[in-house]
Amino acid sequence: MQLRALTTLLVLSASAWAQEAEWKNLLTTEPTPVESDLRSGEWHFGPEGVVGKTVGGEAAVLRIPGEFWDFDLSFEFFASEPASGGIQFRSHWLPTMPVARGNASPPNRIYGYESRIDTRDGGRSGYISDAGGQDILSADSEECADTADDSKWNTMRISAIGPVLEVAINGVVSARTSSERFIGGFVNLTVDPREVGKPGEIRFRNIRVRDLGRGGAWRSLFDGASLQGWKNWGTEEFSAADGVIRARRGFKESEGYLATEERWTDFHVRGEFRMLGDGNYGLFYHSSIRLEDNGYPTITGVQGEVMPRRPAETGRLYESYGRGWLTPKDRDDVSSWALREGRWNAIEIRSLGDHVTTWVNGIRVVDFHDANPVLLEGSFALQLHVGEGTGIDWRELYVLDD
Repeated sequence: MQLRALTTLLVLSASAWAQEAEWKNLLTTEPTPVESDLRSGEWHFGPEGVVGKTVGGEAAVLRIPGEFWDFDLSFEFFASEPASGGIQFRSHWLPTMPVARGNASPPNRIYGYESRIDTRDGGRSGYISDAGGQDILSADSEECADTADDSKWNTMRISAIGPVLEVAINGVVSARTSSERFIGGFVNLTVDPREVGKPGEIRFRNIRVRDLGRGGAWRSLFDGASLQGWKNWGTEEFSAADGVIRARRGFKESEGYLATEERWTDFHVRGEFRMLGDGNYGLFYHSSIRLEDNGYPTITGVQGEVMPRRPAETGRLYESYGRGWLTPKDRDDVSSWALREGRWNAIEIRSLGDHVTTWVNGIRVVDFHDANPVLLEGSFALQLHVGEGTGIDWRELYVLDD
């Protein structure tokens, strides 16, 4: 199936689900520091909603609890004085690129998308930009140029389904674009400073979301309780319980694989992993495995690398017993910092013909066209190459067939 057809299928499937998903109110009470670990400026909560105000010439930012992939988001905004700000979505709080070598505590910034609000003279609301507001991805439409009214409450609705991003103000579509650089992340309210000595302020209310999860006919690869449909190659220990596949080093402490019995050509696969200490792991695709005379498994295939530290090769492509690294690490790319050390992480891989795309925690790592593909069909395999580590856990393993 070609990428355009697959994208259309995902959008249609998610749109159908959106008709049934229920709206949920957000920020009905003030989030705790644990729920909203990204917060600056002043934020006040009351019966009229949320008021954000800048302090000291710095932007005010408030992260809404939760992480969202496909969704519909609706809210109202009002600025009693000319102001600018917006809603950041599919966003991430990561080091500012490039990171100097040896810098253990680099400053962070927000990456992702933003739907802008601007009630200043000549300002335009409803266009889509990067999360910093510098690169415009989709300018606001002329039909929506005068829709936002700075003298009253306005409604903004943001839809993010697969790669399709759409914004509407007061019921009029203001911007629409397609992007797969970020496919999941957080939602933030933002207010920009006006000028020296004059803080910016925007009011938000009736913030609601329809969380659509992941659109498409995803099929589970793991029943949550057994390893039915999988085969253990080698002497490393794989077990299943409570929705988790646990991979632990066996008595040889060498290398092992848990591979699907089913095989694929084109696909979209995703899962979540949590590493226990150091080691070398991966999610293989288009793989075939055989046992050597000494019982050691040898695999041919391509892996989405999984490493326990950042900047990491996690999500990069490595062809075992073949060409080696197909997409080497780039420490100056934000995707090399997407890993959440010591926590659950999400990885996904989509392979369509010679085109392979990977994401880690909703951030695109690889968008690769293989000029000389060698392996076009095979199993998925979970690699356990422990080294100094204890093992790795996997959960939420799904595939979207071609």
